[in-house]
Amino acid sequence: MRLTQALTALLALTSPAFAEGTIIVAPIYSQLVAVPVPAGFKAGFENERQGSYILELTPAGETVDAWTQMITLTGEKGAAAQMTATAMAASIGRGYQDACPGSFAARSLPAPKVRGASEVFAGYLGCGNANGVSEAMVFVVVKGAAEIYTVQWATRGKAQDKPWEADPVIWRPRADALGLTRICDKVAGETAPYASCTAN
Repeated sequence: MRLTQALTALLALTSPAFAEGTIIVAPIYSQLVAVPVPAGFKAGFENERQGSYILELTPAGETVDAWTQMITLTGEKGAAAQMTATAMAASIGRGYQDACPGSFAARSLPAPKVRGASEVFAGYLGCGNANGVSEAMVFVVVKGAAEIYTVQWATRGKAQDKPWEADPVIWRPRADALGLTRICDKVAGETAPYASCTAN
């Protein structure tokens, strides 16, 4: 499961957050996950260890150690039999809250209809001051046939005392864009570019 095996197909996406963006299709455990990526983002880190997969992408010129925006795709092997998408979202929220208990904000968002998912949760998390920076993100948790996947779009800025509340002008298009994620069954013998998962 390396990014070099994944599809990066140049597609024009309708969401204003993804003008001239791309779609990455990654084989993650039992299924394929197709994720929209904004123009200018590139892969910075990918790893699989003990049933946990992660791929991090940042804008050109930024790194996974120094970034203002990051898109993260994760997969937890076999987790669909153990928890709901809502439970996974709650776990992510607790991690945020533990990092900044005095400046934490959270809200659920309307869940998009993700193709191939049996359950979807969407949310917003904001953290005013976590280790000297503020951070906020929209995310979707997607339950597949056997795995649970998450896609997160985070932004960092200067630390502040109050929670980083959701600005719909910024976050709604990003949440809508993440809703374009889709889960696909693998096709026997198919290799990259995994056209079966990008066909309309």
